[in-house]
Amino acid sequence: MIAAMTFEASPRAARVLGALRFGLLSVACLGLAHDAVFAAEHGFGAGFAAAMSAGGHDGYWTIFSVVVVFAVTVLGLTTVVRLGRLGAAGRRPGRRAGPQPLGGRRQPARPYRQDLRGLWFPLLALTATAFTVQENLEHLLGHGHLIGLSALVGPEYPLALPTIALVTLAAAALGALVRWRIAALEARVTSRPHLARPRTDAVVRPAVRWLDVAAIVAHARFLTRPDAERAPPRIA
Repeated sequence: MIAAMTFEASPRAARVLGALRFGLLSVACLGLAHDAVFAAEHGFGAGFAAAMSAGGHDGYWTIFSVVVVFAVTVLGLTTVVRLGRLGAAGRRPGRRAGPQPLGGRRQPARPYRQDLRGLWFPLLALTATAFTVQENLEHLLGHGHLIGLSALVGPEYPLALPTIALVTLAAAALGALVRWRIAALEARVTSRPHLARPRTDAVVRPAVRWLDVAAIVAHARFLTRPDAERAPPRIA
């Protein structure tokens, strides 16, 4: 049951779940990157609090922080559950979660660097875009003007882009490690030799030595019965 729940998802469901996980990771990265940018620019403590208040974060940042914590919690719990199921399926003898690979060899996991690049670049682009939109909206509501791309490379946030790049790189490295581990466990489960299950519809043939015994018993029963279960000869 565990292996079936892990591997029998439809392609559409897998894409939806992947997009959902990526969205949760993006929300977490946006919250962490935003705080990291302000901490890099203004330090911690009173300077950080004053910069957040001046930027108009007092009205919504607490709620957004709760959303970030929720996203991180959901990602962590689903990852632990998925790894646990795969590990349990890999340790069970005789379990088969999918078709066997050609040649009976274990399917290789994707290279870690491939997962890292495939996750970091979209995550960096989405987080940087969301941070730019967020800061422009804050300046528009608080100061009545937009700052455009100055939110990333302007004098007000000179460390924004490098900080966002580092935060998303760290998140992508962790996410790629989880993906690599999941792919390795899936390959291990799908390539395990499984125990052949007995077929319920198979014809059970007796051993050859019992055929002679059955013939002798049938012949003796035929000779000893008063009624031979046949009509008399025609000549009689």
